[in-house]
Amino acid sequence: MTFKELLVRSRGSENQAPHRLLCLDPGHDTGWALFVDGELTEWGQEHTVVDRHGHNEGTVDWRAMEHIFNITTPTTVVFENYRVYSSKSDRHINSEVLTVRIIGGIDYLCWKYNTPVYNQMAFQHKGFCTDKKLKMWGYWQEGMRHSRDAIRIGCFWLLFNKEDVEC
Repeated sequence: MTFKELLVRSRGSENQAPHRLLCLDPGHDTGWALFVDGELTEWGQEHTVVDRHGHNEGTVDWRAMEHIFNITTPTTVVFENYRVYSSKSDRHINSEVLTVRIIGGIDYLCWKYNTPVYNQMAFQHKGFCTDKKLKMWGYWQEGMRHSRDAIRIGCFWLLFNKEDVEC
């Protein structure tokens, strides 16, 4: 079944998907994907942490984040949220936890541009939107791991989010 067929089954033939849904996988390299009326139209990756000097150290390049917003002009944003779990807490000791700072920047940009913003945890979209499904839907992007994750975020959100959003 194609993604479009799944989307119609999930949202109905009226397809009340957000007009310009920007999906973000924030991190040292931030993956992004743009869905226009439920159809994947653009994707990419931006280096959002520069001057890296450790696993979770470096400088956030806010111009890269603003660039993503400027080229996509989203009407809605969804991003992968981040949590520090006890099983991985050691790697965050004395860390800047840059991903959390980037998420704060996403929240700020959404506030600045008056854009509704949502988040979801990685296990949700990674469990459902497998590599096999991305390939079947024609959404597999070779060599763009973070962009693929942004595409997964968008696919899952479009199929399962029933929030009343501006379209």
